[in-house]
Amino acid sequence: MSVAPPAWRRAVAADLPALAALYAHSARMLGPQVYTPAQVQAWQRFGRLSPAFEAYVLQADTWLAEDAEGPLGFCGIDAQGEVRSLYVRTGHTRQGLGSLLLGHALAQARASGLQHFEAWATPFSLPVFGRAGFVRVRTVVEDFEGVAFERYRVATP
Repeated sequence: MSVAPPAWRRAVAADLPALAALYAHSARMLGPQVYTPAQVQAWQRFGRLSPAFEAYVLQADTWLAEDAEGPLGFCGIDAQGEVRSLYVRTGHTRQGLGSLLLGHALAQARASGLQHFEAWATPFSLPVFGRAGFVRVRTVVEDFEGVAFERYRVATP
């Protein structure tokens, strides 16, 4: 892993504008690598300040890594062990930060007593989950923001 350990802290409501911007920017910049234009637009739409995005971040124990410019990425796990989010700022992808974020959030969740974890992975996050010991249990095509997406259900053994 080529990434130095970042500064960690829990996400709070004041972080929502920056996290929504990071999310939407990821959709715009990374999405075209594997998704259709309609899928990219749907993915990006979710990254706006809304009650749904607020719940996505704040109804999980969401950790963010940051530098002087703001959030480098974020990862949240809810009280049932569902990994709800895993995003890295573009320009910092494919450098090990996603693995660090996921590892940090999993360690915090394990410290609170959780032992089993599940997630919906995308083509971008599937390798990160695999390196963390998750296995694919099924593939589905589901509607998200009005557009069909292929997603992968992953879980720890």
